Amino acid sequence: MNIKNGREIIGIVVLALVATYVVLLVGAITTPGNTTPGDTTPGNTTPGNTAPGNTNEPSAQQLQDQIQQRDVIIRKLARRIDELDRRIGAGPLDPAGAKAEPESAEHTQVTAVDPDQPPQPVSQKAVARSSKREGNPSQTAPGQFEVSEDDAERALERTLTATGNLLVPSGVAEVEPQFSYTRRETPTLVLFRQARNEYNWALSTRLGLPWETQFELSLPYNLVQRQVTNSFVSPIQEVSNRWGNSLGDVTIGVAKTFVHESGWIPDLLGRITYEIPTGPESNNQVVLPSHMENLGLSATAVKRQDPLVFTATAGYTKSLRTGTLDPGDQIKFQLGAFLGTSPETTLRSVLQQSFFDDTRINNVRTPGSGGVLSILNFGGSSIIYKNILVDLQVGLGLTDAAPKYSVMLSSTYRFGVPGI
Repeated sequence: MNIKNGREIIGIVVLALVATYVVLLVGAITTPGNTTPGDTTPGNTTPGNTAPGNTNEPSAQQLQDQIQQRDVIIRKLARRIDELDRRIGAGPLDPAGAKAEPESAEHTQVTAVDPDQPPQPVSQKAVARSSKREGNPSQTAPGQFEVSEDDAERALERTLTATGNLLVPSGVAEVEPQFSYTRRETPTLVLFRQARNEYNWALSTRLGLPWETQFELSLPYNLVQRQVTNSFVSPIQEVSNRWGNSLGDVTIGVAKTFVHESGWIPDLLGRITYEIPTGPESNNQVVLPSHMENLGLSATAVKRQDPLVFTATAGYTKSLRTGTLDPGDQIKFQLGAFLGTSPETTLRSVLQQSFFDDTRINNVRTPGSGGVLSILNFGGSSIIYKNILVDLQVGLGLTDAAPKYSVMLSSTYRFGVPGI
């Protein structure tokens, strides 16, 4: 039993005691008093002792008025007791509501003592909170959750959207500025070693369209430092140190959700991207990660077990380049696990695996230039404001063809787009 129920029961007991006291008091008033100055006992009935002018008995009208007053008080007390009985019999009150409305309990005690005070109305806020909590329970199966308007602001869903595993709702857009640093170290010849420091800035946008479709656009800028050293001599000597920079390749894409999660069936979405060779191949004799013409197709499956989300992506990238350097086609796989540690914070681990074909130079295949690129990424994201998500990711290369390590920092801003 909570504190408020205990107070109301004490109020009922006090009302009952007051009613008993009033009944006894009225009964005492209506009892005839002793006559003065004489006695009315037998044997002492002289005319002087029973004179009409010497008695204290009330008149019949006074008794009738007192009885009516008593009946009014009893009826008020009875109504108050019935009201308290209905409140207690309606079911257990919400403890949160009792804390939020402490004045209501005080008013109940005062009205219980003073029957002439009108009853206080029940707090509508407490009723609204109780009705909201006692509404229809969620019909989703265990391990699943519905993405409501409030859930859409959670860091978990925002992170899934930023990483391409979920689409933004229709009429909503996201702008994501990014910065990344990548370190590569590759032996070029027996005596020389090449190291590259790649700095990349990008501005990505995502626009939610009708029919669960999303339009994507990315515009990068590249800055690359290339260092060549001679490792045969001691100490190691630097042979060259050059910098190159330029705008990168613009990438456009369209994604669509085809299947929604139901039971063991995960969410399924598909994506098609096209990388336009808008950037130069090199600058200041430094090869840049641009001037590629690629067409990519991918499919992503998403399975939720709140607060965990598992993702799997398979894709194929077709190289359309026919110039001097053709990097070859790629088959890509990706597995990820996302953990929502709180509504504002998400942690993740993603394994990227790519199998790429041999490189072609002037349409001549270079044997042994293909290989496997594996990267293990760890990331964390947090909502610092209602519409702003900040994300930090660190990648570790697992194969010789992969970068040694990489770091990426991004921030996503979400806003509504009218008319869509």
